[in-house]
Amino acid sequence: MVKYCAAALLVMLAWLMPGTAWANPVAPLLAQSASVEVVDVTPAAISDSEIPTFARVYQKVQLLRLRAEQEMAKAVEDEGLSIERFNAIAETQLTGAAESPDDMAKVAERAKISKKEDKQFKAAVDRIIAIRQSTEAEMEKAIEADGLAIDTFNSILEQSADDTDLQRKISDEIVKQTLVTADSAAQAE
Repeated sequence: MVKYCAAALLVMLAWLMPGTAWANPVAPLLAQSASVEVVDVTPAAISDSEIPTFARVYQKVQLLRLRAEQEMAKAVEDEGLSIERFNAIAETQLTGAAESPDDMAKVAERAKISKKEDKQFKAAVDRIIAIRQSTEAEMEKAIEADGLAIDTFNSILEQSADDTDLQRKISDEIVKQTLVTADSAAQAE
């Protein structure tokens, strides 16, 4: 099993975090006129019939996410970097305020990033991006295969972040589905 830190690929895994997994970051457009109507958008109520479907799909998405994290960690290691070193280099990308190749060279020098490590880092990032894109497509297919719209999945996911009652209902449904699957497997033996 690949051992890696939960924050290992922070930059590349932001898309996989609960609550942002499928959010569409579309900035609202402001009206050009002097008056702007403010509309209170209350999320649609989630029916009890949607929870079992969401729970089933959520489990599939989580399995895909875990598999992607393992593949990403392996990609980093296959390129010759440890997860810790990859993270350290990634951190320089975030905090180094490099705006040009010359700036990057200065950041790399301060962080003691060799040319070889820089090449390894870039190759790992390319592989991570490919894994991410592939996983996103698989997640979309998994969601839609169970008859759930991606927007509905996102809405439920976002609402569950702040609604403990909804979290409990989803958790209870996941446990229920897991027990049914385990019972079915035991009876098949």
